Amino acid sequence: MRTLIRNGRAALTDRVQDADILVEDGRISAVGQLGAVTADRTIDAAGCYVLPGMIDFHTHVDDQIGRFYLADTYESGTRVALRNGITTLCTFVTQGAGSLAEAMAIARAKAEGHSHCDVLWHLTPTTFEPADLANLERLLAAGYRTIKLYTTYKPAGIFSSYERIEDLFQRLGPLGAHFMIHCEDDEVIASVNPAGVDMSRAHSHTLLRPEAAEVVAVQRVLDLALARRTALHVVHVSTLEAAERLVRARAQGDITFETCPQYLVLDDRFLARTDGHHWLCSPPLRADGRAAMRELVRQGGADILATDHCAFRPQDKDDWDGSDFRVVPNGLAGIGALPQVSWKIWEDDPDRAALGLATHLSLNPARRAGLQDRKGALRFGLDADIVVLDPNGPDGPLRSTLVPAYESFPFRSQLSFRHVLLRGEPRVEQGLLLAPDQPIGLPLQPSTASLSLT
Repeated sequence: MRTLIRNGRAALTDRVQDADILVEDGRISAVGQLGAVTADRTIDAAGCYVLPGMIDFHTHVDDQIGRFYLADTYESGTRVALRNGITTLCTFVTQGAGSLAEAMAIARAKAEGHSHCDVLWHLTPTTFEPADLANLERLLAAGYRTIKLYTTYKPAGIFSSYERIEDLFQRLGPLGAHFMIHCEDDEVIASVNPAGVDMSRAHSHTLLRPEAAEVVAVQRVLDLALARRTALHVVHVSTLEAAERLVRARAQGDITFETCPQYLVLDDRFLARTDGHHWLCSPPLRADGRAAMRELVRQGGADILATDHCAFRPQDKDDWDGSDFRVVPNGLAGIGALPQVSWKIWEDDPDRAALGLATHLSLNPARRAGLQDRKGALRFGLDADIVVLDPNGPDGPLRSTLVPAYESFPFRSQLSFRHVLLRGEPRVEQGLLLAPDQPIGLPLQPSTASLSLT
């Protein structure tokens, strides 16, 4: 089957230009002025941008977080993703009581046959015995790339000290591991005196998890990564100072970072509302209106824009008596708003906005995930994950998720997803799934069942 996309403005790796895209057997076979080329199916992209399928590099779906189960399953999370041009969803597997391989097998079983877009997993180990480390080495050798660690959350059992992080950098970095770090310094957080803090106000979350906690942890982890020459990606950066330090460090090593829509267009005034607990997330929403963070992203500061999607049901967000916000589950919905909020950063220049999405939501996430030979660009030989995006579609409210959950982003957008192709297969037209009962998403990593992990 040959599909030809004509008359669009194509967002390539370094420019936007008028170009046609030819798709054959699930892959991109030609990009350019294709003239008399014929095809079995032709898509007219006049007035639209043609983008590589987008990647949400940081999401949480179909998992238990504390005492609550997340609102989105693999089916619903990938459904809202694909409807919004996201053709690869990256999510997490956290080691439980058993091995990381056992947790991976459970997650894979939930996803296979139920995912509308392709899925990649980041690994979160929680125990570090010799057998655990040997298994991590085998997973890296098999093609897994990203390992997530936390500098906080001791009660949850996922905290790693800086000493442990350095040991892992030294042992697994040379094997190709890319480390994703949640940076909030646990000692800074512990030093905050809760006496006098009004725990009935969601806004107090900003006092208990101050900006200094992120800045300190980012600098500590940066120093370790540069000393050990380890690939480092810092997740959900929320403060301008931490972002600026990471930008400066890029010249010294393999350093990347992401920020999220909530840290670009929401601020702590949402936490000050009477329903402010709906916007509780960690790190918390910050002050100042976020213009400086948006400008940093606009000038190319951040490498990746990702959501940290972590949606809870309304009854779970509201499951508290109003006396202590710390029992409220932390997390916001975001997948369905990622392209729209990202577009707003450059909306005065549509070509630049299209290139911004192609860079921060496709090319850079693919590179960090180790998918650059399959995903992330409109280039010969890559998977034909392609989005035809109309920037002047009908105006409508954002929907971060399609399941019951509080909407994180009370904004509107005109972005319209006319067509979305997954590996060359038409899956979305005019924002709607063509075959909602026939998900074709694939896992992008080998099954742990095929590996020797003992």
